[in-house]
Amino acid sequence: MFKKISLLLCLAFLTSTIKAQVVPVNPDLLKKQWTAWWITCPDVAQRDYGVYHFRKDFNLTTPPKKFIIHVSADNRYRLFVNGKDICNGPARGDLYNWYFESIDIAPYLKAGANVIAAQVWNMGTLAPVAQISNQTAFVLQGDTEAEAFVNTNSTWKVMQNKAYKPCSIDNGERLKTYMVIGPGDDVNANFYPWNWEKLNYKTTNWKKPQQIANPVTAGYGTDNLWTLVPRNIPLITEKLQRMGKIARFTGIKTINNFLSGSTSLTIPANSKVSILVDQSFNTVAYPELVVSSGKGSSIKVTYAEALFKDGVKGNRNEIAGKEIIGNFDIFNPDGAEKRLFRPLWLRTYRFIQLDIVTKEKPLVINDFYGMQTGYPFKPVASFASNDYSLQDIWKVGWRTAELCAGETYYDCPYYEQLQYEGDTRIQALISLYVTGDDRLMRKSLLDFYHSRVPEGLTQGRYPSNRLQVIPPFSLYWVSMVHDYWLYRNDEEFLKQFLLPMEEVLKWYENNLDHQKQMLGPMKWWNFTDWNTAFDFGVPDGANDGNSSIITLQYAYTLQQA
Repeated sequence: MFKKISLLLCLAFLTSTIKAQVVPVNPDLLKKQWTAWWITCPDVAQRDYGVYHFRKDFNLTTPPKKFIIHVSADNRYRLFVNGKDICNGPARGDLYNWYFESIDIAPYLKAGANVIAAQVWNMGTLAPVAQISNQTAFVLQGDTEAEAFVNTNSTWKVMQNKAYKPCSIDNGERLKTYMVIGPGDDVNANFYPWNWEKLNYKTTNWKKPQQIANPVTAGYGTDNLWTLVPRNIPLITEKLQRMGKIARFTGIKTINNFLSGSTSLTIPANSKVSILVDQSFNTVAYPELVVSSGKGSSIKVTYAEALFKDGVKGNRNEIAGKEIIGNFDIFNPDGAEKRLFRPLWLRTYRFIQLDIVTKEKPLVINDFYGMQTGYPFKPVASFASNDYSLQDIWKVGWRTAELCAGETYYDCPYYEQLQYEGDTRIQALISLYVTGDDRLMRKSLLDFYHSRVPEGLTQGRYPSNRLQVIPPFSLYWVSMVHDYWLYRNDEEFLKQFLLPMEEVLKWYENNLDHQKQMLGPMKWWNFTDWNTAFDFGVPDGANDGNSSIITLQYAYTLQQA
């Protein structure tokens, strides 16, 4: 049967560059020391696990028309203005390229009392492999003298949130795979400082923060702990995403559709209840669970892409006789009304299981939903075919691409959330063709450029707090630069890569077997692909000489360079 296929691309997007930030940065801040301070919580181990709250209360006689601030933290932060969640960050980078976000918060300010507050966390040695860190810290800098009175310094206040402790720290062992996304959150609501980010909260027992150092940007300073650079991608978005359906439940006689948000579910006292939710598709989101009463109860929230039977996934639509195994969070309610649990970092799931144990008081689930999150791609290309199966493949393919794009491209959003050249080259081309948005592509080119080791090779994945060198992936990076050159007239951006590309190719030239006109023995992990023929993904001849596959890839890359 003849199949008609059409693919429409907006070519204008393939030849123009999109600006990274809509909020400008005062040029003076990019060439001199900031007047704000990096601040931290005193009397805590600065490189250990911890969750902290910072806030600055102030008054305004009139609401400003513009009020630009620049914000960053280590490991991460979530910023609130007068109780409203404004943004989170910083975009992942490294200590030489530590990103800061620029936000105009004027729309959220008012005449009279105001508060800027930030939740900051450091996962310590449990942090995701994609998270590079120095120590716990937070900084906020006003763009000009008009905003300088909110600069972080000793006039702010800080407290450690002792409601948090890490859980789900054995993911790799339980799932029998490489899983490095960081721990889950075990939160005891009895110790949580509820409403800490809102006006009129009493900070009587909060501490004066410790001032660490004045921030500097790239090219300046000495003895730098972090070298700041402006964020070069848009802010990550969030939107309400209702859960799918209740797939099964045990421990309770009947169950209503509390997932709709229009009704609540009461879990009786002294019960042990399990509820499996099927989103019906994989998603990346911040799950939000709202509960009331239930003092002394516990709720374990487990996330999975698929269910398992005897350690095997199989058909994801089949759940009979299968169990959930995955990363998890734990929330322990304090008995108050409409307490919100939300993990610090995003979660990936198709299935979520709530395992609930109540004590003397019943627990009310008021609502359960997700805040879907990811890079804000906007498709401008379209695909059409009279073969409807191809239409479905297009939709699934693009949804997969969206799931694998956040502050970096992800190899996978569930297990690793790491950016590898071998995946990223394909992902960058897909997002460029479908959306015309090159900002995440540009950031990935820079990320790998920043990852280079003394031999001239890029690291195999980056950002990463563990060293991994995959020489064939350095060739992919050279190909990525070539891809960008094909679609963008941007010589000023590209010229910084010329010498690094030459160093990559020189490494291969130095490893040539001139007698056989092929590559000789090579060091590091010469991964090509996972299959049954290659030992740990490495083709014959890569380590001991004369690999045809990698030699051909080298020749292909030379043609592009």
